[in-house]
This record gives sequence, C-alpha cells and structure tokens, in this order.
Amino acid sequence: MPGIKATHHTLTRLGLAILAACFGLTVSAADPSPMMQSLEWGNEASNTPDTLAASEDDHEDVWLRIRGGFKIDDAASDNPLVAVHESWYAARPDYVRRMVSRSRSYLYHIVEEVDRRAMPMEVALLPMIESAFKSTALSTSSASGIWQFIPSTGRHYGLKQDTWYDGRRDFPAATNAALDYLSKLYLDFGDWQLALAAYNCGEGCVARAIQKNVQQGLPTDYASLTLPPETRNYVPKLLAIKHIIRNPEQYGLVIDTLPNQPYFNQIPVHANLDMHSAARLANMDTDDFMALNAAFPRKLIRSDTPVTLLVPVDKADQFQRNLEAGDWDSWQPYAAKKGERPQDIAKRFDVSLDRLTELNQFHLKRGKLVSAQTILVPVKGRGAAAPFETAAEEEAASPNPAHHLVQRGETLYGVARRYGLSAAQLIEANPGLDSRLQAGQRIQLPATTTTAREMRQDKHASLSQHAKKPAKSTRYTVKRGDTLHAIAERFDVSLSEIKAWNPDLKNGNKVRAGQTVVVNKT
Repeated sequence: MPGIKATHHTLTRLGLAILAACFGLTVSAADPSPMMQSLEWGNEASNTPDTLAASEDDHEDVWLRIRGGFKIDDAASDNPLVAVHESWYAARPDYVRRMVSRSRSYLYHIVEEVDRRAMPMEVALLPMIESAFKSTALSTSSASGIWQFIPSTGRHYGLKQDTWYDGRRDFPAATNAALDYLSKLYLDFGDWQLALAAYNCGEGCVARAIQKNVQQGLPTDYASLTLPPETRNYVPKLLAIKHIIRNPEQYGLVIDTLPNQPYFNQIPVHANLDMHSAARLANMDTDDFMALNAAFPRKLIRSDTPVTLLVPVDKADQFQRNLEAGDWDSWQPYAAKKGERPQDIAKRFDVSLDRLTELNQFHLKRGKLVSAQTILVPVKGRGAAAPFETAAEEEAASPNPAHHLVQRGETLYGVARRYGLSAAQLIEANPGLDSRLQAGQRIQLPATTTTAREMRQDKHASLSQHAKKPAKSTRYTVKRGDTLHAIAERFDVSLSEIKAWNPDLKNGNKVRAGQTVVVNKT
C-alpha cells in the first residue's frame, strides 16, 4: 500500500545526491511533480519474443497488451522469493481465477492510462497484490480501495475523503493518483523495483535503506536492501503474478480474452440518489453496481457537488434515460424526535427498516432514539436534486449551536476547525474528551462560538439567489416528512409568522401531508 510509514518529501538533499550518483539520474528529483502525465521511462529490458509477437494482435486483447508491455528486467526474477510466491499462487488456482475475473471490469482503463504514460505494464497488475481488485478492500493500516491508499497519501494526491465520499475508492480518481505517485517515485529513484518498494513502505523507508548500504559499501539494488518483510516480498509477488499472466497454461490456468474496449462509461450525476435506486436505473444487481461505485460509504450520493458514476457500456444508455426520467426515490431529512422508534419511522415513510438503517446511524436505548436527530428518509416519486443536510450540519448551521453530533470519520481537530476553535478549547469545554471520537458522540461547544451563525447567514444569502421569492398570500402544500419549522426556514419566515397566518393550526407545530399552509401574507 502506498506510503505506509513515510510522507512524500522525506528524501533529503544528501539522499538525493546519493541516489543521483548511484543511478545517474538525468532528471531533478529535488522537486518532482506528482501530477506528471506523460514521461519517457528508461527501458529496463529490450524487446523480447513476447513483445514482438504481441504487437500484431494486442489491439484485440487487453492481456496481449499487458504481456507486450512488460519492461522490468527479467533478471529481477532471479530473486528466490519470486519462486516462493509463484508456488503460492499456483497452489490456489481458484483464488487466481476470482482475482482475474474481478480485474476484467478495470484493466482496460488501467492499461490505457499506463500506456499513455509509457509506464511498464507490470504496474497494471499491481492491484492484484494490493487488493486482489476488491474495490472495498480495507487493510489494518486503513489503506482502502483497489490501489490501497492510506488516508494521508490519498489526500496528498487529491483524493477527498469524508463521511459521504471516499476518493480512494473512486476507481478513475484513485488510478490517476496511484500512477501519479508511482511516476514521482520513479523520478526519485530511477528504478522501477525501488519505486514499487517505495509505493509500499514510503520513499523515506527506501531512501534510508539505500543510504545505509552506501555507507557500508554495499549494493543499492532492491534485492540488496534491508527492507521491512512486506516490502521485501512486494516486488517478488508482483513478478510472480507477471509470470502467471505471461504463461497461464504453465500453471494450469486459462485466461479468457479480454476485449480491448472500455468496460464502463462515466456518467455525471447531480442528485440525491441511493445506490439501490441507481442500480435499478441501470437494471443491474446492486452488489455489482456498488462494486463499480464503491466511493460512497453510506451508499448515498449527495447532490451538493456533481459526482461521476461508472456504468457498464451496455447499460449506460438505459441508465441515462431512467435518470433523466426521474423515476427514482430521493432522500430528504426528517427531524426525528427523542424516543421515536426507527421501525415506526420506517412504517410512516413506507420503507423497510433495513433500508432506513443502511443509510442512517441510529443512537438507540431500548429500541428508542436517545436524542433528537436528523435522519434521511426516502421520498417516493420523482427523483429530486435538492440538497439536504446531515444532523451534524443542521446543528452547525443553527443560529447558536450548543453541541456537535460526531459523524463517522470525524476527528477532534476537524470538529474544532469547523467551528473556528482550537482542540484545547473543545477539551476544556468537554472534560475527559480525548482525540478519539465516536460516531454519535455529542460534543459541547463553547458559548462564544459564532462561526456557525455566520455560516448560516452565508447559506441563506446564497440560497436566496436561487429560491423562488414567495408572493402575497402564497400557499404551500405540505409534503410527507415536512415540519412547520422546516417550512418556515424554506420560505425564510419565522415560525410565529406562519402560526399567525394559519390560525387553524390546532396541533401546535404538527402538519400533515396534503395540508395547505399559508407561508406569506405581506
């Protein structure tokens, strides 16, 4: 996995000077660009018979393109660990078949990118040893996705991560990030085996191992370095996979032709859409659809920023038509009260409890909500692209928030930054609070917080540019899930004004679907 133990700029000038001397680099590695799009790599092996034979037919089969593009010197396979891993994979043919089968959705895209950058085709096989092409793979060190980025490295290479979206699992974005990172590492070390090793343990780890060998007068090639056990086996694993893909028959395997054409289309979506509905729009099995689109940990797409979904080429037109028709449920916020039962909420909105639970984190005691919280509920009918807020966002947007409800993945420092506070201020207001936050935890905010109020004012100013201004005696038909408070906010009026304009409201703040409410009488 990329950069387990190191940051991206740990190579010292001394280390770079040593590397330049060792490898005769003709590029400057002191300030490598992590976004290199096309580079001329030094070929580490001349054309082999495989390369020459494949060149005539590789336009028909992705596997032939891969075999014809191998560039790492075959001498690297003299490492005895390569044979060890070949034996391991050969003894597990079913595992290899499953891994190869999963790869078929992704390989064309990877090969296109690797080819465009003139990188060795061994790189296209790297996800086989990183994640076995499982898009939801998560390691013990929190590395995630097909390319197994840890959070910090992912953010450094532009992969956004929050409770709603994880760019490490966004296949096209993560592929670009991984190839950018590997490009940078090759420029650092001038050798693909060392670049791959650095992808696993970090460039600082490899640079220190090289410096140690230089000081002792030892060789500085990959096989000669003292590296962590996982990194020492990392390149041999990849080379073992390379040998199996090059000659599958030798290992008792048959690899079917993979058409040299895109498997998926990338379709922009700007809507509140859950993944089950999206799969139905494409007429696909939900698990298959979510495997292609694993970047949404809560299985819900938010509409506040456009996202791109991957849809198989033969399903793309149908998906696009159904999306434009709006024949899907949107998800909107519902202000659940303390003491409500999730099963009652599910019944009220005609949805299964399992579906409601999948997209919400309920905080229960004896089956009841321990406190009021905003949850997401489906609104049947035409899909909508209106934005919604989470419970934490709604609290933060209130005029003077007293608490913050922690969402999955949030940190103490992130919460403090959100409200313009320091971590010390939060700890002072919450005795016993430590840096490890739990989803559902309620944090007391210092009374002096004003940032949220300013955020709310900015939000109303922005929305007012797009919202329809209510005319005189404007009436609004209540929809399922609406509350009087939400209606007042929607039309930028006070709750007391709505009550004054609607003296027939006999149930306090309660309204029912289909009821007509006057929302402006000026």
